Amino acid sequence: MTTLDVRYQGVSGVRSADLSESTFGFATNALRPQGYLRGRLTHVERVREVLGTLHGVVVSDLKRRPKDREAWKRWLAEQDQKFLLGLKVKSQGAADALHAIESRLAVLDGRRAIRRAPFVAARRRYADYVVNHTSELMWLYDPVVTVHPDEVFFEAFSKDESSYARVGIDRALLKDEGDVVCGTTNIDFSRALARHLDRLRTYKDTTLQIGPGGVEISVGDAVHREQKIPLPESWVNGFLQVQATMTMALTSVRLDPIALHGVLRVLMAKKARTSPKALRFELVPGKPARLVLEPWEIPVDVGVVYQGPKAESVRIWGRDRLKLLARLLPLATDVRVELAGLGLPSFWTVDLGGVSFTLGLSGWTDNDWTGQQAKEKGGDATRFELLTRRLDGTVDELMRVYATLKDARVATDDAVAAASGLSVEKTRSALSLLAQAGRATYDLRLRRYRHRDLFFDTFTADEAKRVTRQQPGGPQAQKAQQIFDGDGVRIIMRRPTPPDDPRPGYKLSGSVKGLSAEQVRPQLHVDGEGQIISGTCTCRFFGDHGLTKGPCEHLLALRLAHMQKLGAS
Repeated sequence: MTTLDVRYQGVSGVRSADLSESTFGFATNALRPQGYLRGRLTHVERVREVLGTLHGVVVSDLKRRPKDREAWKRWLAEQDQKFLLGLKVKSQGAADALHAIESRLAVLDGRRAIRRAPFVAARRRYADYVVNHTSELMWLYDPVVTVHPDEVFFEAFSKDESSYARVGIDRALLKDEGDVVCGTTNIDFSRALARHLDRLRTYKDTTLQIGPGGVEISVGDAVHREQKIPLPESWVNGFLQVQATMTMALTSVRLDPIALHGVLRVLMAKKARTSPKALRFELVPGKPARLVLEPWEIPVDVGVVYQGPKAESVRIWGRDRLKLLARLLPLATDVRVELAGLGLPSFWTVDLGGVSFTLGLSGWTDNDWTGQQAKEKGGDATRFELLTRRLDGTVDELMRVYATLKDARVATDDAVAAASGLSVEKTRSALSLLAQAGRATYDLRLRRYRHRDLFFDTFTADEAKRVTRQQPGGPQAQKAQQIFDGDGVRIIMRRPTPPDDPRPGYKLSGSVKGLSAEQVRPQLHVDGEGQIISGTCTCRFFGDHGLTKGPCEHLLALRLAHMQKLGAS
């Protein structure tokens, strides 16, 4: 557990000088290197809706929790005691005395309530203040905002950590910009800010400001707030799992916004009582894709022809989280869904024209991005980074890639490789490690990497050394390495995919002797970068989880043997 220190010298909100002009400002953390931007917005309504949706994601919590029945149990115990006491009363005189005592107790309780009324009212006012002003610091982490030459983007997780949200605002929408400082920082993102968002109007000239002072909506001295927020390691792991999933070979499906509206309309009108409670994608190349809501088997035509390589049916769970996108649909021009596979995460990107909103959903609501819930239950966290191949690298190579990406701010892996003088494979591995360290992020919409420092301190050679020495992937990766080192892998078949395959790579099948001496038969489809597109295995781990918890050690061992054959590891 680390600690995130924040100091806000203002508050985020909206200040209206008159009926024709307003300033919308985010107060940034003054304790870290500042990103700064100020400019006049040309499409106020789009920014208003995406930021309002971002706040909706931040405060959302759909985790299943058992009902708290302690109060009811206490009441029931009291009733049982009264009943047993009544059974012991043998005479009418004793019964009358008991009734008198209970009546007197009721009068005393009433008087006590009157005396405590001012205290109860003050406590209620204080609770209301905490809820509206400071409660976020108890369970929310302020979103991260990054200013880049082409875009300003915000990132955050939901309260239950099962949803990831990213808002991108094209810098072309900002006019009359002053000095701009590129960088990453946290922003004050309170409930009060959510209410201020509704004050933005298209008939007002609205200025967006990101800086230490936020907007001056207080009287007198500027507001100074210093807090120490406990920042769990799971938060960093959540960003890693998001980046790893984004770089997988995802199935892309375009939707007409009205199709997503149809899905949300059904979800808001119906409540499933039986399983399965999934959203099923039926994809056939050359034909319009279909969405089917289970268990009612209600079909929704997406209105766009599917251009994928093969027919497939993909189910995703936790569909109620899609309701967070409802307020974006009236302004949406395009919706794109990226599917990782059956029961795996999905990414929903809504384009509003110069403004985009990406909602990343974990495989299901209780299987969060950070893996915290799995750890609390004694299980293993999801390891999607295992699906991405990594090569060993040196500290110098990692520092060169980091410096190149920081200078460029946003670039493709090929461009970073050319500028750093490294091979593309080495560069991709280094970028993956930088994402693990919180120093880089992947832009799914543009298919490019971006520089983004989650932490205050500068990336140093000591941190690079620590990152390169980390054991990748947890127990599955370590077991796979042991199997590979013990010569427990035999490749039975290895053939390249046909030239016309849109996902060129290799199809592999093998025989693996596990650490417990069991013999299993894994099969893999990897792309040209060594990333796992699909796979199956006869082991118990795969039978229980598929790829929803990441690949098993047998699939990873087979990939290691394949990399050795290619001479790349």
